[in-house]
Amino acid sequence: MEPSPRASRRLGQNFLRARWVAREFARWACGFTRLLEIGVGQGFLTSEILRRCRPSLLVGIELDRRLMEWLGSLSFFHPVFAPVQADALSPPVVLERFDAVYGSIPYSITGPLLSLLSVEAQKPAMLLLQREVVDRIAARPAASSYGRITVLVQLVYRVKPGPVVPPSAFRPRPRVYSRIVVLEPREDRPGREELRRVEELTRCMFSGRNRKAAKQASRCLGLSRDEAEKLLGGRRVYELSPSDFYQLAVMA
Repeated sequence: MEPSPRASRRLGQNFLRARWVAREFARWACGFTRLLEIGVGQGFLTSEILRRCRPSLLVGIELDRRLMEWLGSLSFFHPVFAPVQADALSPPVVLERFDAVYGSIPYSITGPLLSLLSVEAQKPAMLLLQREVVDRIAARPAASSYGRITVLVQLVYRVKPGPVVPPSAFRPRPRVYSRIVVLEPREDRPGREELRRVEELTRCMFSGRNRKAAKQASRCLGLSRDEAEKLLGGRRVYELSPSDFYQLAVMA
């Protein structure tokens, strides 16, 4: 078999090479039977999970067409593995079929992918993200990294940051540190339609992140200024909790 293609700078690829990270993913993944991997790359995580676990189905989505022949060899030896050449943001699979989602995620699609997982999938997930992104989705209200993706993710998931992964774990080396994060679905998470409202509301509200929340709510929801101030007081947008945004979205 030909050597695996090199990482593509255009696609922002940095292929994982740290065995200890793969073991972390396998320990988690072995608790599920139907798995979806986002960004298979050279199959480093895939191989470890297929070796250590016994999934009944593992579908791997990979955008880079060059890697499909390489990944096909894994499928030959492990018939439960099905590589699919596709965009992870428009997955050609029914997300409800899977018990869990995992992957090492390129920075360029992190925000849209987290939105997709939160609104549409709502499945347990283990992801390897840039460290600053993990800090953002785990942030508390009023923190400098708190934002609209924080609100959306925390309404659906309990965010559990894991080990930090250094640049030396990848080839080629990225310029930033990464971090593992586990997302556990909340039992009391909102429904998809409500989350779409939250997504739309936070897009408007965080366009004025440092403004008074009452003023932004008046603009985004059409509330009277008095009504908005009664609900939100003098807090600023970045000081509202995820549940505050949810309450605003469902009353609209």
